[in-house]
Amino acid sequence: MLLNQIILGLSTGVFYSLAALGLVLIYKVTGVVNFAFGNMGMFMIYIAYSLISVKLSPFYTLLIILGLAAGFGWIVERLTMRPLKHLSHGSMLIVTLGIMMILEGLVTQIWGTDYKGFPELVAGKPYVLKGNFGILVFRKQDILAFDLLLLISLVLFILLKYTKLGIALRTTSEDEETAQLMGINTNFVSSMVWMMGASIAALIAFLSAPKTYVSPVMMIHYQIEGFTAAVLGGFTSIPGAIFGGLILGVLENIVATYISNELKTTFSLLLIVMILLIRPEGVFGKAKVKRV
Repeated sequence: MLLNQIILGLSTGVFYSLAALGLVLIYKVTGVVNFAFGNMGMFMIYIAYSLISVKLSPFYTLLIILGLAAGFGWIVERLTMRPLKHLSHGSMLIVTLGIMMILEGLVTQIWGTDYKGFPELVAGKPYVLKGNFGILVFRKQDILAFDLLLLISLVLFILLKYTKLGIALRTTSEDEETAQLMGINTNFVSSMVWMMGASIAALIAFLSAPKTYVSPVMMIHYQIEGFTAAVLGGFTSIPGAIFGGLILGVLENIVATYISNELKTTFSLLLIVMILLIRPEGVFGKAKVKRV
């Protein structure tokens, strides 16, 4: 029974890890908490719904949506974030809140508020394992989501460690002024992380839509849990974001099964408060040492 709950928790935690990853990438480089993250993915899935409605295959729709999301992330950074870089991060955060509300308003005006069905990218009967441990059920879509998380993690590891862009990303995240003095185009780096973040948001929406249905509020839960996973793992740690999401998914599922399903969200918010009080840098984050 417990093993089954852990497996189910991991299948949910994959989405939390992806959400945390998208949030951490942007925050680590730009210092901005993107409150529009969820709605950026939600807006893209409505476009995907329209494309699938005209008989375009889910696979080709996903490729188009990822490209559109990357372009949308570039537009957001270029037209809203970059002009405000000379101001405080608080001003940029307020802009993300504005973008969040604008996207929700656009969606309700264009597509309405009714819940809409969405096809799975990988359909078919789930895999079932039977043994002394009981019965374990693996949905193909969940296995795909886990494989994509592993692939994205591997690509990011290689990108950050072995490429010039990765060096630029790491240098900019440490000190933007120093990066500029070294000849790094920090504006390009900022655009890249916003493009990555928006694409990850679209991917989460695409993979989760068959379970949550397409609606204006479909990404709110994943955004909240993504923030929680990022705080748990460390808001500046990419490995922390990945493992934080998986750990949160398991803990949340155990709470829902053995205590109360209604306490899942409350547990996540309580966990944020506890971590910030006990270890503000998160489980995998490093405390910053400041010279005084």
